[in-house]
Amino acid sequence: MELLKTQPFSSFGPPSDFHEAFAALYPRLVSYAVRYGATYPEDLAQEAFVILMQREAPVEHPAAFLYGTVRTLALTERRPMKNRNLSLEGVSEQGQAAEADDLLLSAEVRERMRALSPTFREALWLFVVEGLSIKEIAGALAIPEATVKTRIHRAKAQLRELLNPSGGIHVLA
Repeated sequence: MELLKTQPFSSFGPPSDFHEAFAALYPRLVSYAVRYGATYPEDLAQEAFVILMQREAPVEHPAAFLYGTVRTLALTERRPMKNRNLSLEGVSEQGQAAEADDLLLSAEVRERMRALSPTFREALWLFVVEGLSIKEIAGALAIPEATVKTRIHRAKAQLRELLNPSGGIHVLA
């Protein structure tokens, strides 16, 4: 218990807020790590929280910081396998995360998303499925907000074209 008194939880506030944030974000971070092909996604998600807790200064957007940290850890972990082609949506997930994804995206949209470039697909995924703001995505990917907006706009335009190449109106576009 002494650790809780000395350890700063400045990014989430008091320990109870931290525990609520952990319970809400941990499964999503594990799912995100799986999408990057992490061998031990649970460990990466936990490590991201540890890194956040060890920071001296508070983080303005803790969720974005956590997603960015998981992304970096997963990419670092799979760096020796860099020539292996991994799809963000191609990995089946365990537990409720897969069910939530199925509710959010139809099979047709998920199939068409695979055709998008990885940079566009990732920005759109973080925005639509993970529910991150433009600012949080910019922080997670370490790119300017304007770049995030451009990627999301272009991803939506490409997805709209893929869903309805004839130019008419598609029910999902």
